[in-house]
Amino acid sequence: MSILFGVLIALGAMVLLAWLFARAKPSSVVKTGRSIAAAVVILLGVVMTMRGMGILGVPMVMAGIGFLLTGTWRGRSAGSGQGGSGPSQSSSPHSESMTIAEARATLGVEPGASRDDIQRAYREMMKKVHPDTGGSGALARRVQMARDLLIGD
Repeated sequence: MSILFGVLIALGAMVLLAWLFARAKPSSVVKTGRSIAAAVVILLGVVMTMRGMGILGVPMVMAGIGFLLTGTWRGRSAGSGQGGSGPSQSSSPHSESMTIAEARATLGVEPGASRDDIQRAYREMMKKVHPDTGGSGALARRVQMARDLLIGD
């Protein structure tokens, strides 16, 4: 009976976590998942060390600490040192500001445009300015920032 109860609790916890992760932003899911995995590795290493298997436990603890530190440093240094894609793209919209009028002009939509109209204009504009089709990353980020501003408004 206690095994069945434990299985039901574990299934409920997995469903709850799946629901929470489905509603979260992908970047926060990755960051949280990385931290949880590192904590589990550290915990397993400590348990193994305490049970007399230090030859395996200590390297696991060290690896877990390395996972935690790598995940933390990676997010901070990538935006300042690299010029390519990745986290540096997410930091650039915060350094620029755009008014709602500029966002409308960028996408070419009227003041009363619906969410669908904004999305349609965004897709058409991205076909023109995306780096894969001959545009530039800066223009693509500006179009994306305009869409985010108008949809969020």
